[in-house]
Amino acid sequence: MFSRPIGKALVVLSLLLSLTGCLAKQYVVRPPAPTLLPATPNPLSPSTESSISVPVHVDLAPFLTAANDDGVIPKKFDHWTSVIKHPKGAEFKYYAERDDFTMAPSGAQQANGTPSGIVLRDWWKGIELSSSHIFVGTAIRYKIGANSLYCGDGSEWPRRATLHGSIATELTPTYGLSASVASVTVNTSDPCQIRVADLDVTQEVKQRLADIVRGGLSRAVTRINALTVKSHVEDVWNTLHHPIQLEPNAWLQFNIDKVGHSGFSGTGPIVDDTIHITAKPVIVFGSEPPSGGAALPPLDTPPTSTGFHGAADAQLYGTLPTTLANRLTPTGFHVVADIPLDYPSLSKSLAARLKGKRVAMKGEFVQISDAAVLGRGGNQVVLRIVIEGDVTGHLYFVGKPEMNILTQSIQIGGLRLDRDSEQVLAKEGPDWLAYSFRDLVTAETLLGVSPAIDRMQGLLRMALNRSISQTLSLQGTVQSVQGIGVFADVNALFVRVMSDGSLNLKANGKQ
Repeated sequence: MFSRPIGKALVVLSLLLSLTGCLAKQYVVRPPAPTLLPATPNPLSPSTESSISVPVHVDLAPFLTAANDDGVIPKKFDHWTSVIKHPKGAEFKYYAERDDFTMAPSGAQQANGTPSGIVLRDWWKGIELSSSHIFVGTAIRYKIGANSLYCGDGSEWPRRATLHGSIATELTPTYGLSASVASVTVNTSDPCQIRVADLDVTQEVKQRLADIVRGGLSRAVTRINALTVKSHVEDVWNTLHHPIQLEPNAWLQFNIDKVGHSGFSGTGPIVDDTIHITAKPVIVFGSEPPSGGAALPPLDTPPTSTGFHGAADAQLYGTLPTTLANRLTPTGFHVVADIPLDYPSLSKSLAARLKGKRVAMKGEFVQISDAAVLGRGGNQVVLRIVIEGDVTGHLYFVGKPEMNILTQSIQIGGLRLDRDSEQVLAKEGPDWLAYSFRDLVTAETLLGVSPAIDRMQGLLRMALNRSISQTLSLQGTVQSVQGIGVFADVNALFVRVMSDGSLNLKANGKQ
């Protein structure tokens, strides 16, 4: 038996310990995890149209050969010994000879000393042409005689002129070429001034020369009408129907739709057109998606374009001549992918951001010791926050991920305590913790999209600048990559990423 003084001391000590325990109460909160929600399908990708540029080269040498054939268009126009009687009563004669035709660029004025001495003047400027045109030209030397008047004869020989032919050339819906003579013009450098009665003899001779050349060019363009680019475009079309494997479980799918073109460009017998294949490219994950099997559609030909272009190789630099065809064609190449981010990696990043954060009130404090991100389904995530201090245990917050495009970060919108966490905290925790702690977690919970962007860039490096068949290869550039949306399912957080750039497709070797 304890003595009476010792017993009293033990009673006092016990009472003090009891009071101390009441003053420093330790709260413990361990609510159950939130229940999973029914699965919600990921929203469909945006239907942003892209353009895949395919250069097409056409050799017009057969046409030029025909135009320079003396049997098609004479090299000499000899009416010097046979006088021409005009219906107005005037009699005149002329002689002219030409050099070989050469093809000329439009919209650019050549300097003196070009082949055959051609000096292209800007006589076509300001004329709105109804389709793509190619231009041929040559130098002419001529003389005219009427009654006792002579021009370019004798010591004056010869007078000079240039002959210009405009050939309207277009691709047909069946990918063949269609050509017709649009105009033929003779421009004199030092014109003769001969008039007989009311007849301008010089103008009459120029018109006769133009009519003869027009007829010859009309026969020569049949060589153009026999050309086609269908096999080349068809090869591209069939190839792009197949998805391209980027990783064992990642595929680039083009989802091609229709075909248009820009119009011809070039400065010589080899002229270029740029075929635009409209696509809605996406990168998908999982097993290989099925290949499309649609036949090559008819070429979507615009009603008009603004003529023949001088920038022959513009497609190599990611730009195109400004034509109506281009204005009607989607510009750029936009790839969309839903990049999965696993929750363990997100949890590690979130924990590093939240560990050590604390709130205090009424002489009590709570500090975060760990954090995790979990999928709940229904496009919601769960934050599991482990706490220590005057309250120990864990709490669950739920919310919907939202993309902030300006800051390229993911915020959790509508973040709130899960119902069970709220009820447990109301019973077992301090009254001040619910709102103060929620404000802290809301302010600090930001998920970066850099991993998704880095993954997208890696996939694009594998997708662009590579061969996709024995005859075709891709040449692409990436201008920007950014997150545009986010969606949460149970297994991963999917960040929708869009890349903007350009994509050209060329034939390996000869095109």
